[in-house]
Amino acid sequence: MLEFGIETPKSYRAFYNHIQTLLDQQQQPVILLLIHETCAELRAFERQLRQLDSLFRDANQRSPAAEILQSLPGVGPIIASAFSASIDKGQAFNSAKELGVWLGLTPRQYASADKSVLSHITKRGDRYLRKQLIHGARTVVTHVHKKDDDLNRWVSALRERVGVNKTIVATAHRLARLMWILLQKNEPYRPQYTQSGAAQCIKV
Repeated sequence: MLEFGIETPKSYRAFYNHIQTLLDQQQQPVILLLIHETCAELRAFERQLRQLDSLFRDANQRSPAAEILQSLPGVGPIIASAFSASIDKGQAFNSAKELGVWLGLTPRQYASADKSVLSHITKRGDRYLRKQLIHGARTVVTHVHKKDDDLNRWVSALRERVGVNKTIVATAHRLARLMWILLQKNEPYRPQYTQSGAAQCIKV
């Protein structure tokens, strides 16, 4: 469509609305054909996504680990399915910290004599799992103002101190550690509401 001088927005909803507007405005048969083919392809993708979501949800209902993981904020069917398939109950890790290290979500440490400096995250381990968890954490950070439990207060305070991007990565690390803890306890996530919520979240 760019060959005909037609530019479309990148975001899904804006793209879809723009396509509908073009259908009402365009008169050229070639461009109308392209638009109709684009709409048909878009609807086909939407059907596939709905089918895949349904399959993921069905599979997660048969997996106790996935059910537990999906109770966490920012963890949907796809993330829960991927993590339950990869780590099961987290029995390969001795602690929540080990899971965070395995995912590459811990800072790289540089030490010399008595000086120690923490740098960027190591990005070791499974790139797909880390990316998905960061996407989930981004959702938590984006909607942090909608809830007032301990975790969201901790996220909100951290964002004020270090900015959005670092908060997203730190939240992904927090979610990974919560995953391991909940899998070991074999219980779903329940939001906590305490006076010292931020301090307690840091200690999890």
